[in-house]
Amino acid sequence: MSENLLEQSCNPAGDPYTIDNPQLNITSTEKLLKLNMAAGEPGIDGQMPISNEQAIEKTSSVNKMTEEIQKQNIECENYKKKLAESDEKLAALQTGNDNNSKVTMKNELSLKRELEEVKKNLTQAELKLQDRNRLIANQENQINALAKQVSSLKEVVAITKNLLEIRNTEVKHLQEDVDSMETKISAERTRHDTMINKMNAAVRLNADLKTEYETQLRLFQDLRGKYQEKVTLLSSENKALEVANASKVE
Repeated sequence: MSENLLEQSCNPAGDPYTIDNPQLNITSTEKLLKLNMAAGEPGIDGQMPISNEQAIEKTSSVNKMTEEIQKQNIECENYKKKLAESDEKLAALQTGNDNNSKVTMKNELSLKRELEEVKKNLTQAELKLQDRNRLIANQENQINALAKQVSSLKEVVAITKNLLEIRNTEVKHLQEDVDSMETKISAERTRHDTMINKMNAAVRLNADLKTEYETQLRLFQDLRGKYQEKVTLLSSENKALEVANASKVE
């Protein structure tokens, strides 16, 4: 009975039941710590990335489960020793004489009850170990999925950086074009202002010439009027002289 119980609670090599992945504690911890670089970024396919607190919590959970499994292994080893001691006591009692048969029967019943209790405890320990192993396997799957998510996020970040570099290059070219257009507009504005100034100067000069022309025209008209008066006066005097001369001739 004790040998069958040991075979159920231990692995085929005869050692106490251990974790399927002995490096789970270190590997899982490293993977969880690497997930910190994904904290605060958007998730993939609607999944939210793991945060620093979640990574630390998962690492602590894996470590605690590993410690519990180690404790279960130690407890399994203790039960194994108790079974061996019980087998030795049972063998010693079975080899006793007939005079102690009643005492032997009582001890045997006590040992059987003890063996049943040990078997029950070992079964419970085995179930706990199986539960812990399932939890650890689930944690490992989650860690692998999160690691893939982080890898995908890194690729997205790299693509985003490339797109930003392309956009920055386009913005730089557009800025250069805008600067060139502003330079041309400034030169055109200067040329326009110069032309306006020249036109204003020409208008002022034209106004001055017009004023001078009107002044000269007025002076010419005045001179013409005086000339006409002088001609009229001379004509009158000439006629008067002619009349006077004609009178003298008669």
